[in-house]
Amino acid sequence: MNGAGGLVAEIEARLDAILDPCSVAMRDPMGLVEMGLVEDIAIATDGAVTVTLCLTDTSCVHFAGIAAYIRDALLPLAGVSSVDIAHTLDTIWTDERIRRRA
Repeated sequence: MNGAGGLVAEIEARLDAILDPCSVAMRDPMGLVEMGLVEDIAIATDGAVTVTLCLTDTSCVHFAGIAAYIRDALLPLAGVSSVDIAHTLDTIWTDERIRRRA
């Protein structure tokens, strides 16, 4: 892939390298993508990236930490000028969102 599609793929790969704290606590470590927590990735023409998460709990105590890990992982990417992390309150996370690796 190249262009925006390549950047989205690189962002997804980096997001999936960040482990969800709850899955680690349950001794089944999963990245944010595999866990089904990534609701949307939006890239503006100026390179501003917005990652929207669907959290397992709307009052997740780990949100600030996860957001910091995401910023640290994405800001070094070529084509990314800034990173904003939001979470949706419109979607409820269920275990059906988990994307198990083959």
